[in-house]
Amino acid sequence: MKKTCFHYVWGLAISIGWTLNGCVSRASLNAELVKVETHGIHDELVYSSFLKSYEIVALSDSVPEALIKFPDRILFAEDRIFVVDKADNKLLMFDREGNFLKSTASMVGKGHNEYIRLMDVAMDKEGRTLYVHCDAPYQIMVFDFDLNLKEVVQTDYYMDEVVADGRFIYGIRTLYRDETGFELVALERDRLQDTPRVLLSFTGGVPGRLTTGKSLMQAVDGAYVSFPFDTHVYKIRNAEVVETYNMDFGEEGLIENPIRSGVTPDWFDRNCADLNWSIVNMTVSDSVMLFNTNREYAFMVNTDRKSGGGYLNFHNDMLPFSFSRIIPTGGLPGTVVYRPFAETIAETLKQYREKEGTLPPELQEVERKFNPDGNPLLIVWKIK
Repeated sequence: MKKTCFHYVWGLAISIGWTLNGCVSRASLNAELVKVETHGIHDELVYSSFLKSYEIVALSDSVPEALIKFPDRILFAEDRIFVVDKADNKLLMFDREGNFLKSTASMVGKGHNEYIRLMDVAMDKEGRTLYVHCDAPYQIMVFDFDLNLKEVVQTDYYMDEVVADGRFIYGIRTLYRDETGFELVALERDRLQDTPRVLLSFTGGVPGRLTTGKSLMQAVDGAYVSFPFDTHVYKIRNAEVVETYNMDFGEEGLIENPIRSGVTPDWFDRNCADLNWSIVNMTVSDSVMLFNTNREYAFMVNTDRKSGGGYLNFHNDMLPFSFSRIIPTGGLPGTVVYRPFAETIAETLKQYREKEGTLPPELQEVERKFNPDGNPLLIVWKIK
């Protein structure tokens, strides 16, 4: 057990409750404990143990408007691929073969039906609708699947992340009150101008300490959410909590190493930065749940067995690229999307040519689709 954070009273996860129709529940305290062991470099995660097939998707970079700085979230729908690029302040649309079709780049501005800053995008697949949430100004821009603007709803709230589920849109927002906190809120799709209803709230955390990835992820029938500095993963359906898992990382997690309320970011970085304190990019297929944390582990747990592990060493026995970070996605059930770095692809292709003289068929496809100066190459994997 760590000594750096151990002696402080934990006021984090046990303070969580959720509000449903005005009632407060403490069901999170009865969450099923999932034991998650973190493995060292001598243990490896073999890809064929949880993945079965893959597809290589190359997104076109044919025009400057098509270039992606960073894919924050990727949404698959019918014959469309939508990429949320918050860094470049736009939503991009490609066809299923990766050809660029359109983006919202021309809508950035201060005029009518324009926006200054895009936050996130929720997709209603059945309704063929995209909800683009902006925080400058506060508004939700409603698009169809051809990226035609249908409506702009002015709001008096902001959300850091959004996903859609049935007749609801869920959002996470950060609170800055006496302590750093977070809320999961719900909106009805036909009443977007209303004040969001709080479903889950969390008090605690360290200001300015957030991790790369998404804390709110679309599921086949609902959504998954986990707040920074919380050990729980909640499944939400129809604006109700239907499943809760409590991730116990042992001596590398918050349950055994509680952090006192009100610590400074510098103190936290010195004493607790090697803990798993944020769960993101939750991806689920049947009983397999994959996710990331603030550390460079690839996590895989079995929600039926209530156990799993995190790995620093990976062996991809189907394609010579290994990944730890999951690209947040929606619309493709039972899949996980990874993005190999351009430098890794280039070096792998070079080494195979020098050693073997030729490339195997799977790498020939990679070479054919790879542009080192263009958009990221995506590997879409089916989970067993």
